[in-house]
Amino acid sequence: MGRYRTLASIGAAMFAGFMTIHAQAESPPETQPTVAVTGTTDAVPAQVVSTALPADAKNCLFSHTSYPEAWTAAQKSNRPILLYVTMPGCPHCEKMMEETYHFPVVEQMVSESFESLRVSRQTHAKLVKSLNVKWYPTTVLVGANNKIVDVIEGYVDAKDFQQRLKMGIASTDSSTQTR
Repeated sequence: MGRYRTLASIGAAMFAGFMTIHAQAESPPETQPTVAVTGTTDAVPAQVVSTALPADAKNCLFSHTSYPEAWTAAQKSNRPILLYVTMPGCPHCEKMMEETYHFPVVEQMVSESFESLRVSRQTHAKLVKSLNVKWYPTTVLVGANNKIVDVIEGYVDAKDFQQRLKMGIASTDSSTQTR
């Protein structure tokens, strides 16, 4: 458990500067600023972040096609974001889609409890780099408060993934907090 909290806190630090871009998500692309991601020297143009996946890569389980769209929806619904990061030709990514994400209980949890988005290393290279993704697939859970709640690296079976999602949902729900 300690490893995941460390990853989440590292991810939160890296992602904090990046997330501020979503306040301007409704403005036209030519007026969106570039935002420096904490921990890197690169600036991430908003246009790159909002690149939609090709039609054949879309999946009905993932309700959004760009991160700004998912972010805007998360602000309205007060639900966390589930960001599934994959890459072309990754057998573990495909196995996780087929066996984990399409497991009925997981599929229901994702569609009812998260604003979900699937991104590819190929189509969202700067976003994936800014998240410091090293393993594929990677699932990133982002709370409505702009903080990374969990980073789930590699293939995870449906039972374990379901538990991680429950923990992610609970950690973003203020009614479950004891402090």
